[in-house]
Amino acid sequence: MRKQPQVYLSRSNLLTLLSKLDRQKNGESTQCTIIKCDNKHPKYPQTMAEIRVTALEDEEYYTDRLRAFVHPKDDPALKGE
Repeated sequence: MRKQPQVYLSRSNLLTLLSKLDRQKNGESTQCTIIKCDNKHPKYPQTMAEIRVTALEDEEYYTDRLRAFVHPKDDPALKGE
């Protein structure tokens, strides 16, 4: 059985992506991307040699469909963010 593709993002990775989105919104130049090459981690190895993770604002991404359902406790729209 083949392993499903998997990448692990730490809180630091997620906060970095959010910071990049905020910087872009403030007019700075950023591609809003982190590059992960951590396939040797002893507990959380990603399944590919390299992956690029790019953050987008909701308004940019959801242009032709609605967002998928998320648990209400996790929904930013309900948290006032």
